Amino acid sequence: MSDLLNNNSHHFDEYSQRSILEYAKRLERKTLREFLPKEEIDLIESNILANPGNKGKLGHNIEKFYFRYDLNSASEADFPCDLELKVTPIKYINNGQLRPKERLVCNIINYVNIVHESWESSSFLEKNRYTLLIRYIDPMNESINLLDYKIFDVQIFDIFKNPDDVIQFEKDWNIIVNKIKNCKAHLLSESDTKYLGACTKGSTAAKSYRSQSCGPKAKQRAFCFKTKFMRELLDRK
Repeated sequence: MSDLLNNNSHHFDEYSQRSILEYAKRLERKTLREFLPKEEIDLIESNILANPGNKGKLGHNIEKFYFRYDLNSASEADFPCDLELKVTPIKYINNGQLRPKERLVCNIINYVNIVHESWESSSFLEKNRYTLLIRYIDPMNESINLLDYKIFDVQIFDIFKNPDDVIQFEKDWNIIVNKIKNCKAHLLSESDTKYLGACTKGSTAAKSYRSQSCGPKAKQRAFCFKTKFMRELLDRK
């Protein structure tokens, strides 16, 4: 992790998935507030007041203040041991059960380059083969500070661990890529696939369109673990 901040408070080997997992496991059933010094808590709370639209960015704060690395959009995984960090919310529904709040967004799809990739050597797998998945409970109450959101669990998800998962992910990836190869990136839809989706990404129309090798410009999209799959993962716990 080349962007690790100079701080002695992180105690893990960035080249060891096991070490990172053990360090991350300390968060389970706790809140970020329990781990940070007062000056960093004050900094986060002042940022929340100054940028209320970023109130839900718990993941960014875990990355920066717990794991001590700067936010980035690198094509490789967050840690040099091929581990990508993802922080994702779950919520209680009316019957008291926990459900994923949303899909898990992965890397941006490059419509021009991806047509030259194969599944086995894809940029998607390079970044997302192994995911350090940190799930937290969103209290669905804006009066509760994100520093007090409770971490539900921590695990490493390996796409190749479950044969059924990898078969479906590969199938979905090929559906998406074949559509792009056929000059139909502008016709992509999350409904095309089961587990791995191509979701829209970008807040403004001017910035959220990308060129494809042939055909009209298409909305910017990213690979994502669809909500259906995030629920399956949660139910496996």
